[in-house]
Amino acid sequence: MGKAAAVSLEGDKVKIVHASLRGKNITIDKTEVVEEREFDNYLRTAKASEFIVTCDFKEAFHDVITTPVVKEQYLSKIVESEIRKASARHDLVFIYTTIGEKVAGNKKVLEVFYFAVSKEALRQVVERFYDNGKTVRAVYPHVFSAASLFDSHLAGDAHMGIFGTGKARTIFFARKSQAPAARKTPIENPNSIYFIRNYESYETELSDFDIQNINMTISYCFQNIRLNPSAVYLMGGLAELPQISVTPTAPLTSLFRPEYINCSRETFNEYFLPVASFLAPGPSNILSQDFKNIYLLKSCMAYAVQIFVILAALCVGITFYEAKGAAEKKERINLSKKGRADIEAVFTAYSEREEKINQYMPVVEFLNRPSPDIKKLLISLAEIYFGDLTLNTVNAYAKEENTVSVTLQGKAAADTYAAMQDSLDNVTNELRKSENMEITNSSVDLKEKTFSIEMNYKTQ
Repeated sequence: MGKAAAVSLEGDKVKIVHASLRGKNITIDKTEVVEEREFDNYLRTAKASEFIVTCDFKEAFHDVITTPVVKEQYLSKIVESEIRKASARHDLVFIYTTIGEKVAGNKKVLEVFYFAVSKEALRQVVERFYDNGKTVRAVYPHVFSAASLFDSHLAGDAHMGIFGTGKARTIFFARKSQAPAARKTPIENPNSIYFIRNYESYETELSDFDIQNINMTISYCFQNIRLNPSAVYLMGGLAELPQISVTPTAPLTSLFRPEYINCSRETFNEYFLPVASFLAPGPSNILSQDFKNIYLLKSCMAYAVQIFVILAALCVGITFYEAKGAAEKKERINLSKKGRADIEAVFTAYSEREEKINQYMPVVEFLNRPSPDIKKLLISLAEIYFGDLTLNTVNAYAKEENTVSVTLQGKAAADTYAAMQDSLDNVTNELRKSENMEITNSSVDLKEKTFSIEMNYKTQ
């Protein structure tokens, strides 16, 4: 059974859930609510080192687009191009879901829903955790976390959900994916989000004003996508249905706690967004590739440290065992000094044993040295613009107590030596701006189109 921690950033409040995960079963162990201004203090003292984050991005771009029916490896580039055309922005990270195929203008096209936010908005969320010594495993837009609670057994092909954080409301329309079975949709979820609408209500509880907005949204969806939801699901704090006088145009029902989530109904309704993030499909993680690489590297380093500690313990055990054997031999020598004529031979054997023990001591001393902290180095590298250079490998070796020898290697897209050298100079100049970095060597290989940068990084 694994332990996990999830955070939901909801305006001036931050909701935290600690849970035990076993397959799809979720057992809620602890819940917390902290003020947004106190969240940094919470992170500094929190025992959990890794978090799943659900965020309500105030500035987001989302819509349904149509693309040619192409193979999956080409679809991402087409979606990215369409997002840039629609938003006139080039600084966005995005996720998308394949809704299905349809015929438009005598041609078969693919319907795709995308959700995009700026890299800066995402960086502000993620770096808050890294600055306080924590790791972000995934970042889910809050509507994708909520939609993960729509199970495949729900009646009908189309569903609508509504939830609120304070007076802010989010309505989303989802339908069962119509993509062919042969197509691997990027979001492995039986329901694909089709439409999102945000508005401000007058009250924190569900009111007639909300029912009017629900009816307007249903009417809009029918006019534009020719679908009506089989039901409208009230989620979170809105699930406790109060008295309303306006009649909804679709059946209204509450989405209560599933059986595989073990907690009280009140806890589920209050913390449904961080709880739902445990169920969110991996590809709906909007974390940029740079931060995903950092998370992967930190995970690999964590496993390496565990193996390192085990080997250190084994080496120390062997050392003590050998030392104990040497001590016993020395005692025997002292007892037999008077009566044994071969004392010199015994002492020579003892000296050989002692020399063998001493061979282990450098290993033990090395293993007992504190591991260098290269977290800030990785964050600095993620922020550097490499231009025509593509960073492939980062090799780091402990050189001294507070110094790490780092080698950066990768590929260059330029065709001339001058262009490659200019790109390399730009990167090394950026690296030199950090007082902790000292460039010792840099080179490019025009024939292989590769580059290499060697430097010393001071961890303190």
